Amino acid sequence: MIRHVFSWRVAEGHSNDDVVELLKTLREPYPYIRYWELGAHEGDPGDNGQPFSGVLINDFESWDDLQKYSVDEFHLEVVAKLKPKLAERAVVDFVREDA
Repeated sequence: MIRHVFSWRVAEGHSNDDVVELLKTLREPYPYIRYWELGAHEGDPGDNGQPFSGVLINDFESWDDLQKYSVDEFHLEVVAKLKPKLAERAVVDFVREDA
């Protein structure tokens, strides 16, 4: 199982709620996504510095399925809409040892 983790920081002047709503549109069109979780940061970061605004976590059966998702036309359209709303973004893909 391949885990895909996407985190972001919202750019000044943009709404994290808008980012989350846009990311939600990616949930349904992909039957090969095995796991889906989306969450926005909540609470005071305390001594942890400036947290990311949220995270999207997807699991895929294979690297090929992740690649299909990465180059999918609708996915790329959503990414293009997201980019101007984000100050930073980070992606980590890895093999889940427990899957």
